[in-house]
Amino acid sequence: MPPIICRFHFDIADWRVSGSKMRDMAQWAKWAECPDFADGLPDVKPELPFLPAMQRRRLSKAARLVCDAAWDIASAHPGSPVVYASHDGEMARSFDLWLELLKSHTVSPTSFGLSVHNATAGQWSILRQDMSEQTALAVCADGVETALAEAASLLEEGCGSVLVLVADDPLPEGYAVSATRAPFAYALAMALTKGTRYSLTLSASDDMPSEAGMLPEAYWSGLEWVRFLLNGSRECRRVYRNREWLWQRNG
Repeated sequence: MPPIICRFHFDIADWRVSGSKMRDMAQWAKWAECPDFADGLPDVKPELPFLPAMQRRRLSKAARLVCDAAWDIASAHPGSPVVYASHDGEMARSFDLWLELLKSHTVSPTSFGLSVHNATAGQWSILRQDMSEQTALAVCADGVETALAEAASLLEEGCGSVLVLVADDPLPEGYAVSATRAPFAYALAMALTKGTRYSLTLSASDDMPSEAGMLPEAYWSGLEWVRFLLNGSRECRRVYRNREWLWQRNG
C-alpha cells in the first residue's frame, strides 16, 4: 500500500457542466452510462444571451463553455475565490495564430493577448466585474484533483466557498501533430464549501507499478469526475504513473 500524502474533505453546494456535444443534463446522464453516446452528436455552441455580442465573439470555445457552466453558480456564490484549471489552455488559439503568422506575417494583437494559459480566468474576472482572488493552474492528468486540492486549501484558510472551474478544449484533429486529445471540449463549474460529503486521498510512491492496472495518462479527469457525480458511485480509484487518487462519496 503506497504511503498517503494527503487527504481532504469538502461539500459541493452546486455544480454544472457544459460541453461541445451535450445539450442538457439528460444527455450528460446518457453519456455517463455510455461514453460512446457523444460520438455521433453534432457540436453545440452555448448562446450566452447574458453577454453582449462583442464580448461573446472574443471568447474561445473553452471560455464560452466556462461562462455557460459557471455564470449562474457564480451569481449564487458572489465573492468566491476562483480556482481555474486546464491542461489544454488556449493551445488551439495558439496554433491558429501560428498559421495566421505564416500566411500574413502578422497576428491580431487581441488574439495574441488572449492566447496565454490564464486568458479564460482573466476574461471571467472582467466579464463578471469580480476582483476576487484567482488561481490559474496548468495541470497534468490529475487536473481535477489538483484543482480540488487547491480549493480545499482555500476553504481551510477561511473562505466560505470556492468556485472551481475545470475546462479543456482539445487541439483540432486538423492539426496533424502527435497529441493526446480529450474526447470533446468541456467546462465543469463547482461551488465548494467546507464539509465531509466528498473525500479525496492522494497516495504516491516511486515503487508503484508502472503498467499493470494503470490508466493511460488521459488528462480529462474533469470528465471522469462528472461521471462520478452522475453515476452515484461510492468511490473511484484513479492511478497515474507514480500516484494514486481515491475519490469517495460519504454519507
